[in-house]
Amino acid sequence: MNLMELHIHSTFSDGEQTPAEILQAAQMKEIQMLAFTDHDEIGAFHEVRELADELGIYLIPGIELNTDGADGELHILGYFFDPDHPKMVSHIEWRKDERKRWAERIIEKLQTLNYDVTFADVLKFAPGDIIVRTHIAKALVGKAYFHSAEDAYQQLLTKGNPAFVQRSAFSAKDAIALIHACGGEAYLAHPGAYPFSIDEAALLAYGIDGIEVYHSKHSEKDVSYWKEFTEKLGLLKAGGSDCHGPGSRNPYPIGSIQPDEKAKEHWLERVGVSG
Repeated sequence: MNLMELHIHSTFSDGEQTPAEILQAAQMKEIQMLAFTDHDEIGAFHEVRELADELGIYLIPGIELNTDGADGELHILGYFFDPDHPKMVSHIEWRKDERKRWAERIIEKLQTLNYDVTFADVLKFAPGDIIVRTHIAKALVGKAYFHSAEDAYQQLLTKGNPAFVQRSAFSAKDAIALIHACGGEAYLAHPGAYPFSIDEAALLAYGIDGIEVYHSKHSEKDVSYWKEFTEKLGLLKAGGSDCHGPGSRNPYPIGSIQPDEKAKEHWLERVGVSG
């Protein structure tokens, strides 16, 4: 059996473990193929390419692009793109700067709500260049305003809550187009985890290549629905744990979620390995 991990986060975004630690854990679990899918960042791939070769793990370029727009806050996974493509490099640099400005606006809003938290406080919880709301939530826990980052995140930082700040425009359509321009495949991440309905027709019109059918937060009903959806329309299937580390709000073990055997054939073919 070929074991894969196609959705995992490192310290380059909001994961707890370094890329090297993740690869070591993957080797212990006998995982042969892995894609780091950090939010708007591909630094992990570049950092451990040689280590992956040494450990005998096929490392796929991967990314999770956060979007917002007419289709809501969808996450689009990209795989097999050129990690050095100028358009991807440019997007990542823009997103890093945009996330910092976004975080500063959130912190300003928190301060007006009488939360004594600063940008420096947040940076203590963000080891990489990418700042996400989880880092801000952890800073609030560090100041003893909340018992858990999940509580802080849900009560203050999600859409409709007091410290929410709208992101700069970058839509699902934009994300899919970017991944395709860089030679990659675009997948809708964890469709069963969104608190809103998904415009399936719009995604198909944008040229989505596949769906993350298998995910830690998917129910059997979710898996059944999206498996049938992909097979009916001839779309590709992906799946992964979405592990952010054992102490995170996504503590699902590395390699715990696997695509079905038929779906794996595509991934193995892409790296030149037969099932």
